[in-house]
Amino acid sequence: MSTLYRKYRPQKFGEIHDQEHIVQTITNEISTGKIAHAYLFTGPRGVGKTTIARLLAKALNCQNRQTDNFEPCNQCSSCQEIAAGRNIDVIEIDAASNTGVDNVRENIIDNAQFRPTKSKYKIFIIDEVHMLSGSAFNALLKTIEEPPEHVLFILATTELNKLPATIVSRCQRFGFKKITREEMLKKLEKICQQEKVKVSKEVLQKIITKSEGGMRDAESLLGQILALNLKSVDIADVEVILPTSDWSAVLNFIKNIHLKNTALALEQINQLVENGINLEQFCLDTIELLRGTLIAQSGYEISELLDIQTEIIKEIKKLSKEINSAQLIAMIDGLLSRKREIKQSPIAQLPLELFAVQFSTKDNAISKDTPPASKSEDSTKKTPKTEKKLPAEETKTLSQTIKTAISELTHKAPQSTLSDIQSQWTTLVNTISTTAPSLTFILKMCTLSTIDDSGLHLTFNFAIHKEKIEEIKNKKMIEDELEKIFKERIKIVCELNEEAVKNYSDREIGDLAASFGGEIM
Repeated sequence: MSTLYRKYRPQKFGEIHDQEHIVQTITNEISTGKIAHAYLFTGPRGVGKTTIARLLAKALNCQNRQTDNFEPCNQCSSCQEIAAGRNIDVIEIDAASNTGVDNVRENIIDNAQFRPTKSKYKIFIIDEVHMLSGSAFNALLKTIEEPPEHVLFILATTELNKLPATIVSRCQRFGFKKITREEMLKKLEKICQQEKVKVSKEVLQKIITKSEGGMRDAESLLGQILALNLKSVDIADVEVILPTSDWSAVLNFIKNIHLKNTALALEQINQLVENGINLEQFCLDTIELLRGTLIAQSGYEISELLDIQTEIIKEIKKLSKEINSAQLIAMIDGLLSRKREIKQSPIAQLPLELFAVQFSTKDNAISKDTPPASKSEDSTKKTPKTEKKLPAEETKTLSQTIKTAISELTHKAPQSTLSDIQSQWTTLVNTISTTAPSLTFILKMCTLSTIDDSGLHLTFNFAIHKEKIEEIKNKKMIEDELEKIFKERIKIVCELNEEAVKNYSDREIGDLAASFGGEIM
């Protein structure tokens, strides 16, 4: 059984929605025969880049398409082979798995010299092209600039900023946008109708929110829900797949900080931990609600922006009239920073506690946009009985204690020496190779440079190796193994050997120039 996003992938340009600006241009080029030699598709994941690339390949190589038409017939052997991914003249390459210059030479440059076997064009679709190495881009550059007449390139990427300007300038560029909620809802309702399953609109709206404008993600989530094998699905049936946020708890947390109820805010955080609530997700939900409060101040109708109950929306609007926008921005910035610390902190809730203390104390609390009251006025005001405030001095002491604790726990200098770690490095690499064999070569290639208060410094000659080790799960795996061996937490600090990278690039360019009978000037 195929996944939904494959089963319902558009097979004609007329089935593409929300990318009309791209479809119009490409179909005009197909109809008139004025096609480019290289296309660059950029934009977020799951919005149709690969789909349109395949449609373009189908249309150009379709055996039954009329000259003034742009739609592939989907009946000829070429169309059917491309749809099934087995046409030998349409080569799809995953750049994330073929990053090196040797892969580019073998799979693209050498292959491009031969005419297509049975089609009009030999088409190379390179997905996640930004993952290619610098030397691979250099090798590919000349072929993209002046390809043989029978060759067409379609490059796709989610990170345009990582592509060399020399590559971008040689392509016809198209920017894909996220799919609108309305179009996603229409597509999901159509799929449910064809699958003969009744899914409530509330569930579909939740799927759309979770997918963040990516149609493929939405279809994948819907596929998981349909796998429940229910004829009728409502929000209660999908709690495991689409866990709902407790917006009331999030709102109470913000209100406690707004009212300077430090003790209640800290109590709520510890209650979250006891109940097994994911603190990172709680941070994200809090950021989302604060964002809604900030946007509500502009008069924008946030019910169109946030997938939150009507009662909570009303409370957010009410809160937006009481809160200082500058403080709101400061809170969002602070919470974004604290969220990143949760995984690294030895006490999971500590960063969130720091945030609560920082913004619920008298000096930093959220307040209205009014001048501070005079001392005489302040002394006559009575604190409402509903507020539970810690005394100012006690709050200051608590804040300092928490900050000192996290500083000592997260920045403790390692006791192990560099020679100690070097002597056990082979053992560590062999252990990791049993669960993550792809890291073995990288760990053997890197250099153990030094160890200081910030951790163990590893130096890499290739940026892709550095990025691989810096992935959260890989970095944690190495740090966990170090802790098992040396009985202390040693952080990994990844660094790039810029000189080695430069020398490597120069050698590759030199080899390329020599292969064409030239030299670097």
